[in-house]
Amino acid sequence: MGVIYLTRNISTLGPQFIRSLCWALGVAVSTITPLVALTFKYQNKIITSVIDSTFPRIAGMKILGIGVQTWSTMFLTMGESSLLVALIMGEVFKKEKTKGLFQSVLAKERVEVGPLARVTEDGMIRVSAATENSSGSTRKDLRTQSSHYGQRMGLWMLTLPLNFVPLLGPMAFCYINGRARSQYVHRRYFDMKEMTQQEREDWIKTHRSQYTTFGVLAQGLELIPFVGILFGFTNTIGSALWARDFEQQQNELRKNKMRETANSGPALNTPDLG
Repeated sequence: MGVIYLTRNISTLGPQFIRSLCWALGVAVSTITPLVALTFKYQNKIITSVIDSTFPRIAGMKILGIGVQTWSTMFLTMGESSLLVALIMGEVFKKEKTKGLFQSVLAKERVEVGPLARVTEDGMIRVSAATENSSGSTRKDLRTQSSHYGQRMGLWMLTLPLNFVPLLGPMAFCYINGRARSQYVHRRYFDMKEMTQQEREDWIKTHRSQYTTFGVLAQGLELIPFVGILFGFTNTIGSALWARDFEQQQNELRKNKMRETANSGPALNTPDLG
């Protein structure tokens, strides 16, 4: 969805997208090329040895004419490359570039993000009050984001050896890391709505299957060498379009709340004409 939207709106989003993409591709090429040249052959020998001794029944299996040993090595190298690129580019760079793209899509779609509206268990509509962010809370948010980023990188490194296992290993790697990143898909959207940490957790819990699916698919696409950089930006566009759909529903709830408030207001006193 993000790719199609970018293609249709390249004249508007193109300049910002191309600048960010060129910088990211430069980092990716200068990182991935030497990594593949130095480690691919060595890692392929190790993986071949592991598969031949541990999974002899599939040692001779080929997919699209390529052995499972080579496929496993490719997935392992892609994971290493993505991790290294992420560390070099840094969360700050990625956040700032994708933040601009995210907000550009919302602006183009004329989306006005309002406070959180939700239906309570008793069927009532509740709209959260907007809060002013203090400098203290901002510093706390930055520390929390840095902590989450470190946890994601730690999980990435911990699960990277799964790619040694043919077929199922890369799938498990994408699922585990995709599910972990799903809670950050709409971080910018939640920031714009000034949602509390509890509200964010409740929201994600309500839409858990959707966020997990999005996160796993995004993770798999971004692991593709070189092209994965492109998908990193189109996934941001996709998350913005998803936020647009959510906000349309939110806007309807807020309108219904306003009508409820108007209808439940105090009755007007009419003069006694008798």
